Amino acid sequence: RHNQAKAIRRSAFSFGAGEIVHFGVYAVVVVLGAYLVAGGDMTVGQLTAFLFLVTLFIQPVVTATEMLNEAQNAVSGWRRVLDVLDTEPDVADPVDGSDLPEGPLGVRFEEVRFAYPGGEEVLHGIDVEIRAHTKVAVVGETGSGKTTFAKLLTRLMDPTAGRVLLGGTPLREIRFASLRSRVTMVPQEGFLFNGTLAHNIRFARPEIGEAEIYVAFSELGLADWVDALPNGLDTELGEGGANLSVGERQLVSLVRAYVADPDLLVLDEATSAVDPATELRLSSALDAVTRGRTTVIIAHRLSTAETSDEVLVFDAGNLVQHGPHAELAAEEGSVYAGLHGSWIEQTRSS
Repeated sequence: RHNQAKAIRRSAFSFGAGEIVHFGVYAVVVVLGAYLVAGGDMTVGQLTAFLFLVTLFIQPVVTATEMLNEAQNAVSGWRRVLDVLDTEPDVADPVDGSDLPEGPLGVRFEEVRFAYPGGEEVLHGIDVEIRAHTKVAVVGETGSGKTTFAKLLTRLMDPTAGRVLLGGTPLREIRFASLRSRVTMVPQEGFLFNGTLAHNIRFARPEIGEAEIYVAFSELGLADWVDALPNGLDTELGEGGANLSVGERQLVSLVRAYVADPDLLVLDEATSAVDPATELRLSSALDAVTRGRTTVIIAHRLSTAETSDEVLVFDAGNLVQHGPHAELAAEEGSVYAGLHGSWIEQTRSS
């Protein structure tokens, strides 16, 4: 803040000084010229010509002052860019990393702990196994550690203690190229690019053709939605998908994940904040996307947990329950039973 204020003061002084000199010279020339014209020592034409010459002399000086300010801003910005480029990544691609083993992928968390830099620990000794080809729902109140769990699973962050294994291989030892080709995460607000619908889907597989893209939409039961768009697959979505609703953006993110064909799919509240009609589309698409692969879903609506093979229940950074929905819901007084009961009451009231 101090440096910013100092830079603004200097910029204002240099720019202001240039303007004062500019108009000061004009004032002197006009006053002196008027006096000379009145005395007959100069004609009006000569005064006008002199004013024109003064402008040719002063304007470059004013321009140079502005260029100096812009150059200083440019140098400051370039230094900031260099600082960012020189920043060591928190999660680095292993130099001598290995590829994920072929076949279905299971997940194992071994006494995993995590704390954000300078903060308190937000995950405490998570120890759990997710079997391959299972659909797992992760539930809990806001701030319980669900999203942090998903980020550790996809190695967007590394644990501060313990380790995460994918297909029996520690995540820290897996090359990014192999990890990103086999593991896909669909965040709560997936980002869409300024381009056509087809262009956004190709982000997952650049070589895919429009016919295959349309087939993917059809397999997820979304062909009618594509046909209803103004230009079909060539519809411009706008920056961040501005031309689509929130639910429609999530549909596109799901299709993008589907064409990537990952072995492990992580969904972060993919059915949140949508209207009932879009929720039906999303639910149908989710069933198709998750079929035949290991899937971890951070569930906002517990209807997702009801259809999952297993439920992981987080509370204040601890994994307090895990098992099938029916068993957890039957445990009176448990965290999951309370969450499920509150969700049922909210559903009935709405």
